[in-house]
Amino acid sequence: KAYYKWRIDETYIKIKGKWSYLYRAIDAEGHTLDIWLRKQRDNHSAYAFIKRLIKQFGKPQKVITDQAPSTKVAMAKVIKAFKLKPDCHCTSKYLNNLIEQDHRHIKVRKTRYQSINTAKNTLKGIECIYALYKKNRRSLQIYGFSPCHEISIMLAS
Repeated sequence: KAYYKWRIDETYIKIKGKWSYLYRAIDAEGHTLDIWLRKQRDNHSAYAFIKRLIKQFGKPQKVITDQAPSTKVAMAKVIKAFKLKPDCHCTSKYLNNLIEQDHRHIKVRKTRYQSINTAKNTLKGIECIYALYKKNRRSLQIYGFSPCHEISIMLAS
């Protein structure tokens, strides 16, 4: 199953003139599993994000990340805490190209966000719209990040 192979990466965006970090996870087919906006880029944030993914989707067979030190430390903690196979974590600059290219629709926007809540809601909206373009996205019920559900929440508020 595609959702047992994850690609995790973080990118940065500016909110009120300060850098914030957007953690994103996609599966082997390129579908967004989850996004999480944090003020810091450290091993605690990365660990909390990966732990959140495991609670939502179960243990992955393979996790591909970039070579960021914070992610390496977080994955070492996750492997120990959740008793994953030691070889389930792979760090590669080139294997993570799929998620790096997936960041482009967020990075293209030169919007300056005035608050973390505005940024979070806007980024969720962008993710929802792009998720609708991805193949078979509406019919998949296994994912926690459902674009149709997110859009209905945004329209209700």
